[in-house]
Amino acid sequence: MIASRRRQPESARTEVRHNGRPPRTQVLLAIIRLAALPVVLLGERLVDHPQDGDDLFLPVFGVAVAYAVATAWWAWRRVDGEAVPAWQLTLDILLLCALAYTSGGPFSQARDGFFVIPIAAALLARPRLTAMASGAAVAAYVGVALLHPATGRPQAVPFEAAQVAYLLWVGLAATLVSTALARRASQVAELAASRGRLVAQTLDSEDHQRRELAEALHDDAIQNLLAARQALSPERLHAADLAMVRLGLDRTVAQLRGAVFDLHPYLLEHAGLGPALNAVAEDCARWGGFEPEVSVDHDSAAGHEQLVFSVGRELIRNVARHAGAERLRVEVTREGGTVFLIVADDGRGLDVDRLHAAPLRGHIGLAAMAERVEAVGGTFTIEGGPGAGTRVEVRLPADERDPEP
Repeated sequence: MIASRRRQPESARTEVRHNGRPPRTQVLLAIIRLAALPVVLLGERLVDHPQDGDDLFLPVFGVAVAYAVATAWWAWRRVDGEAVPAWQLTLDILLLCALAYTSGGPFSQARDGFFVIPIAAALLARPRLTAMASGAAVAAYVGVALLHPATGRPQAVPFEAAQVAYLLWVGLAATLVSTALARRASQVAELAASRGRLVAQTLDSEDHQRRELAEALHDDAIQNLLAARQALSPERLHAADLAMVRLGLDRTVAQLRGAVFDLHPYLLEHAGLGPALNAVAEDCARWGGFEPEVSVDHDSAAGHEQLVFSVGRELIRNVARHAGAERLRVEVTREGGTVFLIVADDGRGLDVDRLHAAPLRGHIGLAAMAERVEAVGGTFTIEGGPGAGTRVEVRLPADERDPEP
């Protein structure tokens, strides 16, 4: 038993538009730059540090302020794209190196900015870029340390080595976090695409069902009625013609009843879930060639009759279409607070491992049923293998308003 293979719909594309200005990456980085300026200034003024190159700090700081304000204005006015230009990232690192060099070199309080680089890169969910940014941060700090005169002080090398070790550790952690974020983003995108295909398939299926109904009514029911009207003409009113009319009307009534049952399972409302599923199983058994066995406990699916019937009907039809089974078993029971629907056959079976990739190939019949079940807090499980038949078990939370039978 496998999922129904219908015409694959065109890929759905979802666009999200915002009425206001979205928090683009450029704007977020501009805010980080502006927020860093007073922190760097306070660190340089309030914390003792080597004075080598200190006379250049204010000019460099002024350049950094002008750069931060200009890029903030540019980011806010820009309306196209999300990528941050490479020249901005390069200038960010160079200005950070200059600020650190002129405020104490490897001992500068601005050295903490090198730790921000891999963390900020990790938020972009691009592991390769995060690894490159982490390497650039380490290289930049090492460059500042090697060029600054303070490196010659006692205990400078162990301190700088510890800083490099911490930077490497933060870079590794940021890369791992970025990898996890990238995988999560990929999973979310895949799920969104899968749901989009399900929606498109649902719309396509509804249109296909309407078209089949229209063709059935036109090609069968209407033609039978026209033939009956022709047979009732005065010049052809004989006993044989009346028998033909009666046969045609009987066929038309049966066809219309089948069409009405497909549109709305009236038997489910009037006779209950058991007779409705049994009617579907017997009808499918006539053209599927299997022996059906249907067992439904009284009021076992109270509150979920429509969903159980809809899922059960599709599973039974899948058996008739694809399984090549000799026997089919359908059970609906309730144990405690759980409703069970089991549909099992002894047909050719299927490869369960391939089911996860089926929606990506457009075969989403089973996926659509699983979505409906999971939407109400249930589970949809498939067991089986090639040549071993298939067993589908659906579990639904029982309606607490209905007592257990």
